[in-house]
This record gives sequence, structure tokens and C-alpha cells, in this order.
Amino acid sequence: MSKTVIFCFDFGSPYSYMAYKYLNVIEDKAAIIEMKPVLVGAIHKATGNQSPVMIKNKGDYMFKDLNRWSNKLDVPLKMNPYFPIITIPHMRGAILAQQENILKSYMDTMFKAIWVDSLNLNDQEVLSQVATDAGFDANSFSEGIMSEAIKEKLKENTQYAIDNGSFGVPTFYCNDQIYWGIDSIKFLLDDLS
Repeated sequence: MSKTVIFCFDFGSPYSYMAYKYLNVIEDKAAIIEMKPVLVGAIHKATGNQSPVMIKNKGDYMFKDLNRWSNKLDVPLKMNPYFPIITIPHMRGAILAQQENILKSYMDTMFKAIWVDSLNLNDQEVLSQVATDAGFDANSFSEGIMSEAIKEKLKENTQYAIDNGSFGVPTFYCNDQIYWGIDSIKFLLDDLS
């Protein structure tokens, strides 16, 4: 019997990118993965947390750790010189992509643009081009991410994560349990067995 795993992510998180590239391992355990785009900045604000890069030693460690994960998973990674990226429109785009059934293409394209190609996704023209590359019509993307329904759905997803114990991303939920960070995937996999 398949189990559902909820995956909360934000494109601005390099660990979300690594976790995304690791989802096939979770799916191999007969799990259904429900993608839940959230705003990590809002989660941090609500929980009193902050990005690891805001703490010098933690930020220095994070870059080394990401390189380890990149090598372990054989996933390309290049730190984006435009980091941090304000991901509100990107994450609204993920909600819109879910509705238009192009979420996988959108996630593949967006994560690559940020964490492999190191594009300036703070630039709206670049963001629109990346969205177009993922399968959106440029005009429908720009209009869609400004709709109240899309904005509200992203807020709802983010509140879900906060209400269920999240303090950052990636966060996974399964069987009333929370798993935070890419390294907790091993415990999630054990629980799926």
C-alpha cells in the first residue's frame, strides 16, 4: 500500500534542490509524493528562525555540506551569486504550475536555473524566460502569479507547514511525523519500509 509523503520546498533553498533530486529514492519505497510549495522566509519569520547564511560559521559549513551532498548524489550544484533570491513569484509560479499540470517541468527548470545555471532570478525578465522555458506562456505566467487565488494557496501551504512544526525547508511529512532537512530522508525511508 502506497504512503503519501508531503514535500514542502522553496526554490531559494539549495537543500530543497538536493532533496528534490533525491525524491526518486522516496518514490521507490512505494510512496506518493505531494508537492507543497511554501515560502521559507515566512516560515523563518513565524518561527524565529533564519537562513544558515546569516550565521557565519553555519553558512561556511553549509557550503561545504552542500558540496558533499552534490558529490554524494551526483547532482550538479553551483552557488548562485545572486543569493538570496526573493522567491515569492517563483513559488506562486509553482502553485500555478500545479494547476496547469506542468509542475515537474517547472521545478526541473527553476531549480536548474538557480542552482546550476546561476541565473539572476531576482530579475523579472529572467524569471519570465525561465517560466516560458518550463512550459508557461509568458503573459499567462505574469498574470497568473498575481491572482488572489494563487497568492492565497501559497499562504495556505506555508501556514500548513508552520502549523505542522516546520521551521525551514526541505520538510517532509508522513504518518503524522515531520522530517526536516535532506539528512532526515534516511529516517523517512526507514519509516516507509
